[in-house]
Amino acid sequence: MTKNFKIIRLAALIFIISGNVCCAFDLVKGPYEVRFKSYETYDHSRQYVLGKDTIARPLLIHLWYPCGENTIEQSLIFKNYIDLIALREDFGRVSAEVDESSFDFVNAYSEFAKQRFGLDSSITAQQILNSTVSAKQGLEVLKNIQGLPLLIYAPSNSKSSVQNHMICEFLASHGYMILSVGSAGPNSIQREDIQKSTMAQVTDMEFILKYFEDSLHMKYSNLGLFGFSSGGLATSIFQIRNKSVNAVFSMDGGQEYGAYLALFQMEDFDLERTNVPYCLVVNNYENFSIYPYYNSIITTEKTMFRMPCLDHNGFVSYWRFFDSCSANPERNRVSISYDYISDCALAFFNKHLKPDQTDYDTEGFNFSASEYIQPVQQNNSSMAELCNLILTGNMDAVMMQLNENQIEYHAKENEINIVARMFIDRYIDHSIQLFLYNVANHPDSWQAHYNLGYAYKEKGEPLLSKKELVIAHEINPENSDITNLLNEVTE
Repeated sequence: MTKNFKIIRLAALIFIISGNVCCAFDLVKGPYEVRFKSYETYDHSRQYVLGKDTIARPLLIHLWYPCGENTIEQSLIFKNYIDLIALREDFGRVSAEVDESSFDFVNAYSEFAKQRFGLDSSITAQQILNSTVSAKQGLEVLKNIQGLPLLIYAPSNSKSSVQNHMICEFLASHGYMILSVGSAGPNSIQREDIQKSTMAQVTDMEFILKYFEDSLHMKYSNLGLFGFSSGGLATSIFQIRNKSVNAVFSMDGGQEYGAYLALFQMEDFDLERTNVPYCLVVNNYENFSIYPYYNSIITTEKTMFRMPCLDHNGFVSYWRFFDSCSANPERNRVSISYDYISDCALAFFNKHLKPDQTDYDTEGFNFSASEYIQPVQQNNSSMAELCNLILTGNMDAVMMQLNENQIEYHAKENEINIVARMFIDRYIDHSIQLFLYNVANHPDSWQAHYNLGYAYKEKGEPLLSKKELVIAHEINPENSDITNLLNEVTE
């Protein structure tokens, strides 16, 4: 590795003045030029359905990596990335079809961004496709990056790795190699069974790591994982199966929401093997989850942040990149928040994958609360324990724990409601037991009666549902959700 580049410290993110937050944020790219290369290969041990044909499983591997040599070559354009989406299953797809697919993809996503995020309405899909990215075309010879930390990125449901190309480029500019392959189901791009699809993605990740080692003859120092949405489930199982993993970064991973139920039941799932540093960055829905995976894993090295300006869709780089393509980028809240996620990931991986690099400011990982990122300190381990007891089929133990710890759980009405809602689709009787507990302990709470009424409705018990909803309506007659649900069960 060249010694002509000195690692740049992370810029100060937040200044605290008399307890008030003053945000002064500017994402600082690293000292390395970024290269990108894709590799076409097949896993001949698994069959894959493409149209009316059955073929070996195609894997279009993406690799971002740092380069210490400044070159005069032009950067790639966004179309070079987006074309890979059209080619991921059929490497020989004709160029005219690829061009059409890429244009349609960007046109649809940019129109969404104009309506949802206020993207410059004058910018066209073709302008976005022709805009340069940070990476340049990669070289075949990769010997100059041997021994750097390696990160594997797990994309979301059936999506391509380029959905988060900006964080991949950013991390590569700071001395990381990033390896990734698109998400797909066990036999095709469709992911219908969450457990089988998660295992298919884990197997893909293990395959490309072996390809990286055996076919590209690459070596790395430490191994980290990061995933978005359903890709988070794959990082969890991959980490449990592979002792070489040193750190895991989750971008609003599905393992922290309802998908945890499926994850818990998977054959390889083992909480006793989760003693690996973990960082979780979540969306702005504060009363949506108890974050069961985060609160169940045994590692003491875990940190959680909330992004107040982002919903689940905000954890991809498209909106940030589209904004940068405008002649007058506004640097909106979504774009700024994405930069915070990128810097959070960098600080986390620096701390755990580059422990000997004293030039790095690992203290920067301890972000203070701001408009864009907020540390979450709430401990929901007792709720996660209840959740895990339910998943082991021991509902008697759940109710015993609730009844024997009345004082503790009396203050957790909201958290119990959240856990109960997690189970409505698969274990509705268990949900009803939890809602009944809340009604008994909070008879004057409209939420307790409303949730129980909703559960009864889902089970097909309209009379019981109506009874609870009438009580909820008497307590809170102005609530439209209660009124609407009551009208549904009364019709």
